[in-house]
Amino acid sequence: MNFMFIEEIKLRINILAQKHKSNDEYGIDEFKDSELLELEAENLIIAYCEEKKYLIEGFPTEKKKIKDELDEDYFCSERYHYYLDCLTVEKEDVADLMWCYVSSFWPDSFDSKQEYILTIKEQLNSGVFYQINNLN
Repeated sequence: MNFMFIEEIKLRINILAQKHKSNDEYGIDEFKDSELLELEAENLIIAYCEEKKYLIEGFPTEKKKIKDELDEDYFCSERYHYYLDCLTVEKEDVADLMWCYVSSFWPDSFDSKQEYILTIKEQLNSGVFYQINNLN
């Protein structure tokens, strides 16, 4: 991956965020569409991380090789959120992509990238934020 690829992902995230904001203007009927836009943005970042071969406790690439041995719900969205959060505090490129996502979709949620990363660290360190069994 190169710098241009990261910029392309950020551009796509910003386009999705604009669609997301226009859905907010229409109300509850577009709630499902908004969720799909959020998921699409997250999936762009996950695909980037997988392509960079970033792993957290072998997840997701190594775990996909043994998926028949794992619970059918192992590859849940919460585990992917945990994966992204761990990478956000470990990898500057992922932190940049996640900050682009969060600040584009919910611009009033955090005052700065540093505040966002600190919040992620606190969630990870709390030990209670993620309800995932068998992280390994």
